[in-house]
Amino acid sequence: HVNPAVTFGAFIGGHITLLRGILYWIAQLLGSVVACLLLKFSTGGLETSAFALSSGVSSWNAVVFEIVMTFGLVYTVYATAVDPKKGNIGIIAPIAIGFIVGANILAGGAFDGASMNPAVSFGPAVVSWTWTNHWVYWAGP
Repeated sequence: HVNPAVTFGAFIGGHITLLRGILYWIAQLLGSVVACLLLKFSTGGLETSAFALSSGVSSWNAVVFEIVMTFGLVYTVYATAVDPKKGNIGIIAPIAIGFIVGANILAGGAFDGASMNPAVSFGPAVVSWTWTNHWVYWAGP
């Protein structure tokens, strides 16, 4: 997993242990920070912008957007890739997950960036040291 929300879903579903889930979370967050640092240094110090809310979108609206989008993503991942009762549907997991991510970006991207992944929001926030409304990207997913 590269998404703490998916890792949490796998833990709740009993597919990974708590220790493994915590180790995954640490790796996911460190990976995000390292990737953003590499991006910053490889582009000559260009600013790595953090996720932000569009004007007119309240924090609570963004939390609801993130809850709905992340639920759709985690449900799709669980139903097509993780659930042992999935049968032959696992064959379409990559395309189904790609479609739900794309649909979520189209639906929510203009409002709050459609993060759906706390790790994706964490790296840019650390590197740019921008924490305005960052809690939204943890509370929502």
